[in-house]
Amino acid sequence: EIGMADPTAPTEPLDSADAVREFVHGIQAPKESEEKDFLVEQARSMKDAGNKAFRAGEEQYDEALKIYTQALELSKSDPKLTSTLRANRALLYLHQKKYDLALADAKISLQNNLGNGKAYIRAGQACERTGRPNMACAYYNLTLERADNKKSKAFAAKLLKRFVERTAQVVSENKSVSRKAVRVTQAQMVGAGSETRVDQQGKARDVLLSSHELKERKRKFDLIVKRYSLNYAEPQEAIADYLTSLNGKLASADDFIKKFPMMSKQEAIDFLSWIQTGIQFKEQVLDKNKRGFNQS
Repeated sequence: EIGMADPTAPTEPLDSADAVREFVHGIQAPKESEEKDFLVEQARSMKDAGNKAFRAGEEQYDEALKIYTQALELSKSDPKLTSTLRANRALLYLHQKKYDLALADAKISLQNNLGNGKAYIRAGQACERTGRPNMACAYYNLTLERADNKKSKAFAAKLLKRFVERTAQVVSENKSVSRKAVRVTQAQMVGAGSETRVDQQGKARDVLLSSHELKERKRKFDLIVKRYSLNYAEPQEAIADYLTSLNGKLASADDFIKKFPMMSKQEAIDFLSWIQTGIQFKEQVLDKNKRGFNQS
């Protein structure tokens, strides 16, 4: 009959090429966004597990580290979660006294979320514990400026208050020491606020800078710092690393602008001049006084 299948006709095997293609085309692959969401949810769960292990105490620190590290592999599509995980791992490294690793994680945390107040704080704590109080202070100040939650700002304010109190205590202690220290002489000050100039006879002489010249040099320096936002921790650290890599040699303006091309040559000269003035002051006044005190 018309429309009736012939039962004797050969049937197409189920695993034929056409049947396989039809089956495969009928399957909907998970959307990329759905896969990312799944990975992020796993990372969130692992973050909570890592936090729990961390709170369990020192015996669970290695387990917490392992969990945080695994979670970071899954959180790459979510910058804020990555930032949180990095900040959490930075805190763990602080407790393990691995301060360089803590600072590295805190910096990457900030690269993913500039508003993460905990990351600024942990970067500051890592700097403070490795003898870089100025860097620590810079990070704490950035917490007050950029943190996206009040709790981090309040904690940073406490850390800054403690920092100021400690500094005041050191100054107070040094006052009693300074009475025994060698007095700063005019000869020492020639090295601390001077520069070599060639006179009319062609002879090189150390010339004591006037207070006006020193103030003008400082004013130009401050303008450059403000113009290029050099009062933040990152550029300060980059410049400090470059200058210390010279092993005591003076940085030339030409070499400096190759490393930091945002400045003009004249700006580099003004910037480096004030830094050199500070170095001279330390070498000619502070270090000599310290040696004189130790010898007395």
